[in-house]
Amino acid sequence: MTDFPALPNDERRPKAPDIPRMVVDFNRLREAGGKNFRDLGGHPAGDGRRVRRGKIYRSSHLARIPDEHPVRQMAVRTLVTLQSQVELRHLGAPHQDVLRHARWEHLPIGERWFRDGGALELASQPGKEHLVMLTGFASDWRRFFAILAQRDAYPLVFHCSAGRDRTGVASAMLLELLGVGRDIIVDDFLKSNLVFPDSPLTAAQLTPVFETIDQAGGIRGFLREFMKVPDAEMEVIREELLE
Repeated sequence: MTDFPALPNDERRPKAPDIPRMVVDFNRLREAGGKNFRDLGGHPAGDGRRVRRGKIYRSSHLARIPDEHPVRQMAVRTLVTLQSQVELRHLGAPHQDVLRHARWEHLPIGERWFRDGGALELASQPGKEHLVMLTGFASDWRRFFAILAQRDAYPLVFHCSAGRDRTGVASAMLLELLGVGRDIIVDDFLKSNLVFPDSPLTAAQLTPVFETIDQAGGIRGFLREFMKVPDAEMEVIREELLE
């Protein structure tokens, strides 16, 4: 199951007359609620530091969550939803138990890709889907990092539908900023295969993402130049999430 495909970032590129389609199984995705949930804390981040536990979490959608799900017991202060409006209509908004004390931020990454009925436009080069998730929605990612730079935002949970593709790209950027090694970032990315073993992610899917970051001189240069994230915000994020 693919969380969603990507379209070319370059609006000037001629559009093919016949764009392939695929269909998302919303019924199947409904059953994934809360299943791809994990704390991003605990990872070593260089210089003897670690990502703080209990501060930031990634997840699949939270419209349906088991009674015993840990998020029900957490005092989540900020929930960041990366789903499109179509996905929210089909899967539902996050559960009220999650939103009771949380500020809800909706950043519709992939908004133009989804259609009612589950049809998705597939016009990216094979293997470049996650790169376009990164480069195709710069303003939404800019807002994502602005939220992370708010000291009162934590504990924070961010999620898409399956919690693996858009959420995986978000996690990769964040962990890279925190100084976590790429082998660990890839390992975190691939943990979603435990939840979705029949459509496994591969390490190669992050390669174009890392190459693009490197071409900008590293994650700070990429966030600064492409996402317009101020250096001061990057420092606040590191201060809040590292120990």
